[in-house]
Amino acid sequence: MSIKVSYKDGVFEPLEKVENVRPGNIYTVFSDEELRDIRETLGWLKAAEKSFDFWNNPADAVYDTL
Repeated sequence: MSIKVSYKDGVFEPLEKVENVRPGNIYTVFSDEELRDIRETLGWLKAAEKSFDFWNNPADAVYDTL
C-alpha cells in the first residue's frame, strides 16, 4: 500500500482515502528522499546480484580451489 500523507502538529494525516487499515497496526511513512535512497539501493543490489552469477560459473570452477 502506498499513500501520500501530510505532517502537522506531530500527526501524519492521509491526503487520500485509505482502505484496509486496521487500528493498532504500525505503518511506516517514508519521505520522497528516503524512497529515492531505497530505490537506488535496491537498484544497486540487483546489479550486484547479477554480477554474483559470475562467481558461480562451472567453467571457472578450477580456480575455486586455488
